[in-house]
Amino acid sequence: MRDRLALGAATVVTLLAGAAPAVGQSLSDGAPVAITGPAATVLSTDTHGRGRLVEAFGDVRRARNIAVIVPGVGWTGPLLRDESGAGRRHPAVQARSLLAEMERRDPGTPAAVVVWLDYDAPAGIDPDAARSDRAVEGAPRLAAFVDGLSASARVTVVCHSYGSVVCGHAAPRLHVSSLVVVGSPGMDVWSRAALHTSATVWAGIAPDDPIGLVPHTRVDGLGHAADPTAPGFGARSLPVDGAHGHNGYLVAGTASLDAIAQIVTGHNPSVRRSAS
Repeated sequence: MRDRLALGAATVVTLLAGAAPAVGQSLSDGAPVAITGPAATVLSTDTHGRGRLVEAFGDVRRARNIAVIVPGVGWTGPLLRDESGAGRRHPAVQARSLLAEMERRDPGTPAAVVVWLDYDAPAGIDPDAARSDRAVEGAPRLAAFVDGLSASARVTVVCHSYGSVVCGHAAPRLHVSSLVVVGSPGMDVWSRAALHTSATVWAGIAPDDPIGLVPHTRVDGLGHAADPTAPGFGARSLPVDGAHGHNGYLVAGTASLDAIAQIVTGHNPSVRRSAS
């Protein structure tokens, strides 16, 4: 027992030390960015925990192409609602960037992007980020929300950072065409097959994203298992040319934004599938 406790403690320290640069960058990478687009429409709000919020950009009721962004650590409902001085890490900025690219690629089809924060994301570099409790607790609500979207819409869930842990636990109940995972510490599974989903799974990580320093392990509920971008996991490789750091995947001009918009609008970017 003492050996397992010692191993668990060492795992927490190693995981948090590896995650620290990514989390630190995520919380501080906030240079203001001006992105035009629709104002946010609040779909739901909840004062439980640190505050939860679900917002839509575009008319989600009419949309036929819908992307649902699941953010990671550090976000709360009040922070999400506050767009003053918003930088590229702000989910509202990312949502408008993605919506603009979706509309450029498929101008004749109504589109919308949802920022889904109906879970209590870890506050930062703490044991909650190394564990999966927050993700497990939020996963049923993510699945229920997606199930409530129009049955005639093509839905893609875009999971960033710890948000990919939420997506991993929701995956068996998500009726979506695609799951896109970026900047992930892991999805609490060792292979794409273990997600038990019929969705196409895409994964990408920028070369300089410090989340890549996180060790991929799982001991007594600590750690988030395999790297979804690793050879052998079984996900399709998402192009990330031009994406920098932990928050650069939905920035205009990047291959990752272009590829995600193609996926959401039903077009497959030219990619290779990792070995399974």
